Amino acid sequence: MGNGVNMNKTYFFRKKLFAVIFLLIVYIYSGFNLYHTNGILLEAGKSLVESLGSLGTILPESLGTVPPVTPQSLENSINSNMLFRMNLIEIYGFVQVLLDKREFNNFTSIKDESGSLHYSTFYRERSDDYRENALRLRRLQDYVEKYGTKVMLVITPSKYNRKYVRLRMGLSPNDPDSVVDELLFYANQFGITTLDLRDSFPNNELDYPHTFFKTDHHWTVPAAFYASKVLRDKMNEEYGLDLDPDGYYTDHEKSYDSVTYHGGMLGYMGRKTGAVFSGVDDFTAYWPRFEGHFVRETMTNNGKIERLSGSFEDVFINKDALVDRRDIYSNSQYSLYLNELRVFESIVNEDEPDGPEIFMIRDSYFSPVISFMAPYCSRIDAMWSLEESDAIDIETYVKENRFDYIIMEVYPYNIEDAAFNFFKGEK
Repeated sequence: MGNGVNMNKTYFFRKKLFAVIFLLIVYIYSGFNLYHTNGILLEAGKSLVESLGSLGTILPESLGTVPPVTPQSLENSINSNMLFRMNLIEIYGFVQVLLDKREFNNFTSIKDESGSLHYSTFYRERSDDYRENALRLRRLQDYVEKYGTKVMLVITPSKYNRKYVRLRMGLSPNDPDSVVDELLFYANQFGITTLDLRDSFPNNELDYPHTFFKTDHHWTVPAAFYASKVLRDKMNEEYGLDLDPDGYYTDHEKSYDSVTYHGGMLGYMGRKTGAVFSGVDDFTAYWPRFEGHFVRETMTNNGKIERLSGSFEDVFINKDALVDRRDIYSNSQYSLYLNELRVFESIVNEDEPDGPEIFMIRDSYFSPVISFMAPYCSRIDAMWSLEESDAIDIETYVKENRFDYIIMEVYPYNIEDAAFNFFKGEK
């Protein structure tokens, strides 16, 4: 009897000791993490003061007011800068590799048999009204039609393609094809010109493995360049244009040098799982052989307007993305073109004053596409469709500016009400 009591005391003592040690480690880590993120809190405070001081200041081109720092943005900033964050992710990923698993973090990401990461889902609630999304685009088209402006909807391909992706049994990919099909059905029904880029990949120039990064949801630079050619051809055919008549800017062998940077690309999905689990990608970039004369004005997330002028390389290419390829966790090489994504872009080509003026409602998929189309356009303005701050207003911008063409590009996983945040109330 006495031995049983002693064993119970020893058992509970070990439990209590483990709990004390565990909580002590948590408190110590929290203290160091708070010290580590103290600078972030101070910067956020400064930004908040600046934002409050800037309220009411109207930005150029009717872009609205400077957005203040929100609690959610502050929380996201702290979480993304946690002490030893990537080390902890890599340790977890290493355990998954040892277990020969193909899913990560409760099926947040899954890996196919070729090593590419994909989004996963087991159940998707049908909550979006794709008919209403198409109607909003139709209302936009009805508004600008009187000014002679043409509207086009462009759908980019998703990384998951059931024809080319092989998964282990039990893994459920997030296949957006049904969503894309429904949106295109209504868009075509409402008389909107559409371009389904799913039909363009893979092709004779690019097989499936070279269309997308393994560690990222974006397409590769060669794929984006090919998409710019398909869009150019569609506009020439649909609107009777003659963009790039000599075919110089749409022939990468003539107008660009192709350079591959090996093992330096860790995409958004790879940063979620760690490089141990996902591996790393090679990154192929197109460097222009021509100069050009461009002016680019952009609006950053904090509402600041930046202005660049000069050649294609000076204006469109963010060389910092390639400065130190060893630091793969903090910088994606996909940001080489147009900094990956800015809230607002206004690009003027001083060498082509008679070219078309285009407004693009887009996401990060179109950053390299815009860069490759700019040499044969007069002006390209672009807004991020998912930005919900007061700093931008797509509908107001459309009403107060005139363009020859409005192109809305949407990535299949971004098809939702937030991406069509314009012309809601009109009949």
